[in-house]
Amino acid sequence: MKIEHSVLTSRFGKLSPTYVKQKSTSNVVVYTRVSTKEQADKNLSLSTQKRTIEEFANRHSLNIVSFFGGTYESAKTDGRKEFKRMLEFIKSHKGQVSQILVYTLDRFSRTGGAAIKLASDLREKHGISVFAVTQPTDTSNPSGVLHQNIQLLFSEFDNQQRRQRVIAGMTEKFKQGIWVVKPPQGYDIITINGIRSIVVNDDGKQIRKAFGWKAEGIRNDEIVSRLNNLGLHIYKQQIHKILVNPFYCGLIAHGMLNGQVVEGKHEAMISKELFLKVNNIISESPRFGVPHKAENHNIPLKVFMKCSECGEPFTGYIVKARGIHYYKCRTNGCKCNKNAEQVNKLFSGFLDKYTLTPNLIKPFLYQIEHKLNDFIKNQVDTGKVLKMKLTEVTTKLDGLEEKYHILNQISEEVFQKFHPKYKEEEKQIQEDLAKLAKPISNNGDILNKATDIALKLPQLWGQGEIRLKEQLQKLVFPEGIVFDRKNEAFRTNTVNPIFALICQLVKGSGDNEKGTTPFLIGQSLSAERGGLYYHHNYTL
Repeated sequence: MKIEHSVLTSRFGKLSPTYVKQKSTSNVVVYTRVSTKEQADKNLSLSTQKRTIEEFANRHSLNIVSFFGGTYESAKTDGRKEFKRMLEFIKSHKGQVSQILVYTLDRFSRTGGAAIKLASDLREKHGISVFAVTQPTDTSNPSGVLHQNIQLLFSEFDNQQRRQRVIAGMTEKFKQGIWVVKPPQGYDIITINGIRSIVVNDDGKQIRKAFGWKAEGIRNDEIVSRLNNLGLHIYKQQIHKILVNPFYCGLIAHGMLNGQVVEGKHEAMISKELFLKVNNIISESPRFGVPHKAENHNIPLKVFMKCSECGEPFTGYIVKARGIHYYKCRTNGCKCNKNAEQVNKLFSGFLDKYTLTPNLIKPFLYQIEHKLNDFIKNQVDTGKVLKMKLTEVTTKLDGLEEKYHILNQISEEVFQKFHPKYKEEEKQIQEDLAKLAKPISNNGDILNKATDIALKLPQLWGQGEIRLKEQLQKLVFPEGIVFDRKNEAFRTNTVNPIFALICQLVKGSGDNEKGTTPFLIGQSLSAERGGLYYHHNYTL
């Protein structure tokens, strides 16, 4: 019996191993993408991708129901706008779409393991396969899936290698003194005869004046006011960042240099001598922003003590004819002048309520040891979280700078939208890390020193030199104190937890006729259990 060849083919012939049409439907979607505008001039241009995919669909009788992409998107994350829109479309049309057609697999994603998981979920949960028309792979069998997974991993590997080369290139440029990212405020990038230069602009000429004013001892808020009057709108936090940035004196300091500072090839706005002078003034300024003109043991509470009426810090002065020192509120018209000797005595008495008595040493040590253990654990846990956050935001910054300055993947508008935000996050995390206490090697020594200070706090403050007085003040009351001139009394919102504990113990023992204390049995304090406060400049 003669059997037609066409019959044999239709019954027993196999499709080409390079492509297997899905049985459920011939409907497909198309996703095209380029990562940089330069690729538009190469074989990966959007038009090339679209034309190649359409030709493939026509040859295999596939019905393209929708196009996605068609723009510049990075494949390093799967949060791309068009990519996400495509996923939402195919998931909402379950059973109506069988495949996603792409030019190459790296057009689909460069996220490696994440891409493999996504492709697997699409196949198993939605019956949709990813097919690269220039890298045909049959994912209807395990070997084909393996082959596609390997291709996706290599796409991520290639991406990581390119990123490593870019970062290495940027680092080398920085080491050569070439600033390759956007310069700080006051500078412009210009190109003349093909030579790129970073020069001071009109804003920079005004900023140069700010360094001179700061060197004269003018406060930041006054500098901001002067710059605003000159037409340069700036805020207080911004001027501080400018004043401490070595870029303005011709030096380069960047995270990629791992702490190294190199001589830059850009135009220096100020001299290194002026920059150092300004930063010495900043580093020596006290917490409340009012510099000490001279150390004077007669007025240790100046700047540290604030007025209850206006909230401004007190300054100090002497009436030479009488040899008497006074504290004076800095606000004009407040008319709060107090004899320094009398205020100092009042403060010494105020310290009594935070002074330990011998009968309370045992419950004090019991509670402090528990608080110290809690504090150490909290510091370690907090440090781990902050370091993770710092790594994340640094990665975001590096990626953003790479996309904008090196790969030209994003517009200046997008860069300016996110870069200041990430830089502010990075700065805040670094500041939070710096606030964490240093590791404590010997808890016993710390507890003994704390006890010794707590037993003779007023005496130490009264007899100590000005430096010790100031250290003890800030140790007990980290945020300073407020003087209520109407009631001739002090108040404070923040007390070092050690001394807050002492105050609670003293009150508790005074109310207990039997002389026992609830703290011996581990009863928690009403004071906030925020951990011990150790300032880097104070030693217990």
